[in-house]
Amino acid sequence: MADNRGDVVTPTEARQATTQKANYRVLVRSLTIAIVAAVLVYAFFYLQSPA
Repeated sequence: MADNRGDVVTPTEARQATTQKANYRVLVRSLTIAIVAAVLVYAFFYLQSPA
C-alpha cells in the first residue's frame, strides 16, 4: 500500500506567513461590515421605538 501524503514540510516551512497581508485585510473588512450592520440594526430599532 503506497503512502500518498504528498510533500513533507518542516514545522518552520509550514509556519511561513504571506507577505500580502490578506488575512489582515479580510479581518478589517469583516469587522467593518459587522460594525456597520450593528449600527444599522440599532438605528432601525431605535427609530421604531415609540416616543
